[in-house]
Amino acid sequence: MSDAHLLETLAETEGYTTTDALLEDSVFDSLCPAICTNPGCGYTSNLEPDQDRGWCEICSENSMKSALILAGLI
Repeated sequence: MSDAHLLETLAETEGYTTTDALLEDSVFDSLCPAICTNPGCGYTSNLEPDQDRGWCEICSENSMKSALILAGLI
């Protein structure tokens, strides 16, 4: 799954109508929505904005990426 598709899924899961709205809310916060990158998982959590290998509690792997990483802003 592409980063763009994961970002869209994350925005929808978090209740945003656009990815831009999600990113606007995430840019200045100390925590950022993140999603598991493993196919079929879709677990979300709030992690550090620069997280690109966060721990997924479902997959038990370092497979979480923050919205800012997915968008290429960090």
